[in-house]
Order: sequence, then C-alpha cells, then structure tokens
Amino acid sequence: MYQEASNTNLLMLLHTAVYPFIAALIISFVAGKLSRTLPPLGYLGGFVVGLSLIHSGLSFPPNQAIDYYLVTVFIGAVILLSLTPIKTPVATNGVLFLLSGLSFFFLLNPVLKHAGFIISVSWAVVSALIVVFYYLVSPKTQNQRHKYEAHSLSHYSLPIGLMIVAGSAAPVVSIGGSLLIGQLLGACGAALFAYITVGYFTKNTPNNSVTPALLILGGLITQSHVLADLPLGVMLMVSVSLFVTPLILLFSNKISHSIIGQIIVSSVISAYSLWLVWPESSLY
Repeated sequence: MYQEASNTNLLMLLHTAVYPFIAALIISFVAGKLSRTLPPLGYLGGFVVGLSLIHSGLSFPPNQAIDYYLVTVFIGAVILLSLTPIKTPVATNGVLFLLSGLSFFFLLNPVLKHAGFIISVSWAVVSALIVVFYYLVSPKTQNQRHKYEAHSLSHYSLPIGLMIVAGSAAPVVSIGGSLLIGQLLGACGAALFAYITVGYFTKNTPNNSVTPALLILGGLITQSHVLADLPLGVMLMVSVSLFVTPLILLFSNKISHSIIGQIIVSSVISAYSLWLVWPESSLY
C-alpha cells in the first residue's frame, strides 16, 4: 500500500513539476534562438504539457471547462505577438482588454452557464480589467530596466512574482478546492521557473512576457472559486498578491526587495488561507 502511494506521489510530481519544467526549458531555449520575443512561448508550451498530463481527458475542440486552457494559451500567444508592434497605448489597452476578456469568458462560461450569460460576461469583464490594470502598472517598472546589466534577474522580476504566487496558491487550492487546479498551478509555476532560468543564462531581455502567464494564473484562480468552491475571500487575497511585485518595483529598483516582499506576502496569505480551508477531518 505504501509503495503504491509512493508511486502515485512520484507520478504526480513528474506531471506537476518535472515534465512541464523540462518542456518549458527546451521550448524557451529554441524559441530564444529564433527571436527575442518568442521565449515566453516556452512557459506556454510547458503548461500545455502539464495540462495534458494532469488532465487526462484533455480534448480539442474543448469539451470541459479545463479544456479551454488550450484556448487561453492560444490567446496568450496572440497577445504576446500582437502587443509588441502596437505603439499606441489606447490601442494596446483595447486589444489587451478584448482578448483577455475573451479568454476569461471561455474559461468561466462553462461553469457559470447556469447563472446566465450576463454573469459570465461580468466575470470576464472584471477579470480583464484586472489584467489591464496589472499591465498599466507593470510598464512603469520596465522603463528602468536599461540600468541593469543584461545578465540580471531584474529583467524577470514580474515572472518571478507570478511564479511565487502560483507556487504559494497551489497547496491552498489543492487542499481547499481542487487537486487538479492545484496541480495546474504547480505546472504553471514550474514552467515559469524554466523560462526564467533560460532567460537568465542566455541573457535574453523579455518584452511583454508576463501577460499570457497572467491569463493562465488568473483563470486558475477564478476557476478555483467558481468551479472548486474556494472561498471568495481566499480568491481575492491571492488576486491582490499578484500586484505585490509591480507595486514594490515602483518604489525600489532592487530585485531582492521585490522577491522578498512577494515571498512574505504570498506566504502569509497562503498560511492564512490554509487555515481557512483546511478540512475538519483528516486528509488521510
């Protein structure tokens, strides 16, 4: 019995962390050789690998709510490739809002269909506004990146922040909501870690790299509430923690400040959330 449990845990670790990390590592490296704007496709590819392993019934065209992450990945790639050539802020924000709203609508409509079309659209609009607000805050930190050396983690402050949020939210969602969504959060964090690792050692400077990850992470957080009954308060606290890194970077140029601040806030929120969602009966 113990051997079977050990094998199950090992398989879960491989699907949640190891395979997404390796896939993202390879794709990020190859994409970086082709163009400096393409490495983020690495963490998208790594997440898809994790998604296909964790969600064994993955299908396209989508059949279940989880299947729509393939649509989110596609929309994320479109955003990644389309935002760079757009120079007008109004047009950029408009495209980002429309595509983000579309992504969230596809993810949430299957589980909110019983509540009506207006409710699904409302959730999508609010989620898209949060993404746009994150984007508006984040570029102010990007303007100071020229002060850093190319070989610096400072270029990856925002992806590191999202990675920490994903990692800290994974156990909360796994225990209090859905093991499947918790595993997907782990796969997202592992894929981001691989992307950051490749970018650091290849000295690639990212550009508009976090928006696709924000769509995936935001989708997982919202689905953990509407699909897996995670308390609304927990979802809101995790959502607020997304802004810790960009807000710190508005006042400090040091990567250590943003990482330490994000770890502290995410750890406190994770610990408090675990206390809120921990089951009364033993997990075993």
